[in-house]
Amino acid sequence: MAENITGVGALSRRDFLTGSVVAAAGAAMLGVAAVEPATAAETRSGNWAADGSAAVTAEPSAATNATAADGTYREHNASSFPADDATPIPPRALPARWDYECDICVVGAGGGGLNAAARAVQLGADVICVEAMGLPGGNAQEAGMCGILGGYSGQEEKKFAFPSYPFDPKALTDWAMDEYHYAADPKLIYRLACEGGKSLDWMADCGVHWRLGEVPVYVAPKRSTLDHHVLKMKDATDAMYNYGYAHGVDFHFQSPAVALVQDDGGRIVGVVVNEDYETERYIRADRAVILTAGGFCNNKALLDKYIPTAAMGCASSYLTAGERGECFRMGLGVGADVSGFNSSASFDGGVDWQAEGGTWARFLYDGMTQLSRQPWLTIDRCGNRLRYMDSRVAEDGANAIYALGDLATIQMTPPGHRSYIVFDANYEDHLAGFAQEHCRKLLTPDLEQIEKVPEHYRDWHHGVQDAIDADVLKRRDTLEELERDLGLAEGVLTGAVARWNDACERGEDDFLYPMPAEWLHPIVEPPFYGCRIGGNLYGTKAGLLINDQMQVVGTDGRVIPGLYAGWHTAGGACGENSYIGDPILGSLMGDVGLAFCGGYLCGTFAVENEINGGQA
Repeated sequence: MAENITGVGALSRRDFLTGSVVAAAGAAMLGVAAVEPATAAETRSGNWAADGSAAVTAEPSAATNATAADGTYREHNASSFPADDATPIPPRALPARWDYECDICVVGAGGGGLNAAARAVQLGADVICVEAMGLPGGNAQEAGMCGILGGYSGQEEKKFAFPSYPFDPKALTDWAMDEYHYAADPKLIYRLACEGGKSLDWMADCGVHWRLGEVPVYVAPKRSTLDHHVLKMKDATDAMYNYGYAHGVDFHFQSPAVALVQDDGGRIVGVVVNEDYETERYIRADRAVILTAGGFCNNKALLDKYIPTAAMGCASSYLTAGERGECFRMGLGVGADVSGFNSSASFDGGVDWQAEGGTWARFLYDGMTQLSRQPWLTIDRCGNRLRYMDSRVAEDGANAIYALGDLATIQMTPPGHRSYIVFDANYEDHLAGFAQEHCRKLLTPDLEQIEKVPEHYRDWHHGVQDAIDADVLKRRDTLEELERDLGLAEGVLTGAVARWNDACERGEDDFLYPMPAEWLHPIVEPPFYGCRIGGNLYGTKAGLLINDQMQVVGTDGRVIPGLYAGWHTAGGACGENSYIGDPILGSLMGDVGLAFCGGYLCGTFAVENEINGGQA
């Protein structure tokens, strides 16, 4: 296995294969000439293997079923994760001198950080924004859409709002609180309901060109296709970077934050960064520090401690940029409380690469991930059929989007927390008939704006072949061999296939949630293929406790002076104990919309509270 490089600027497209962020293959693709990326050799910050080697030791396949023989949870291979540390990061004392000074320091230049920096500088603050990678955009640039349940101006023409039109943030809050089983902070949900649409309209004023989706619960940049979800939001993050840069935000790339600075009175007054991955620098933030560096999808220890359902049920993460939880741990180090315990957001079809010695975090449009998300015969380890959730828009509008998360829950919760897909040698003949949409649609070289995608992934066959070569997608001459090597008991797979083939021969599924007749394809032609899957984690919803003005709150119930956090460093956007963070793929705005809105709110309140001298 190739070594992984995390927190970097410009990487080769083959680096993407190992789970690193592509950062879109260079500054030219982003159109941000102000940033000069360093070479990979200059920006390495660690390998995936715990001992620093390029290789990861994994047990033989048959011994790595999701759950041990006694029914207990078999842990992930920690060496496949970028991080495995849940300890708080303590703050630093005041330095003898500061290297840089500003009013507000924003940590992270992804969707949330770019918005926080742009909003703060727009309101008159002197802003420094630090970023571990070599380019802006973070994970947000890989997203496909902003979900929005009402309040965005573009929805007025279609007279759309949840739970009914005209838009009423109080009604939306009541509806959402019921969806969250009343486990969320209603003030925070109400703030999100009130400001979500406004934040998108504000981004439009800053230069983002939105268009409403064919299902009016989402928006995407105008230049992007609406029938696919490949790196659409890169247009939005580019625009917000350009706005911030043009208005004076001082961006420091390849400068990961390593600690907060706290004075004797308990106020957060700065950040320590590792500039160019070589030299510690102290940045004084006279008024506030805003933590917007994402969550901890790629930190095994934090998942185990704060989101056990994701630790058990997810087989992979598709957030390839960061997500190691350093900012969350910095907040813990200054006494912050935690909100959103055991809540996360996942898509279906997380492929169990790490069980075979592969990496945990992988590009969403990896061909194997796309193949795993199709309506194949899917069973649990007892041989029981599992329901498939259709994502064809024509079938049922918004429910087609919900299907992406609902199927994740189905695949995460069987005994052993893994599901198993199986198909035969004729699988390519069936893909067009499945006609899955949104981010399940397979990449082909003729797709509009395919140049945004690393070359290796522009044809989905490449990722599938990688999985076959790694024995992640198991290709066997007999079903009995496949059954054994998936770690299933004798007769479990063969019996399930026999029942499936009987239904195919009848042309009518007898399952409780039957497949459409056009999807009934018998499994008869060798070689046979099978793969373990679970959730594909894309958002941790546990994070630092914040109030409705995005201020971080300590375990004593009081605001930590000078410290703000946006999602997903903050938690609580969907309450506790949520598998997929509904109501619409992660929150009232989806995950990337949540980050955008959180950054906007952080920038607004940091200036209003800390510079203008009053509560907004």
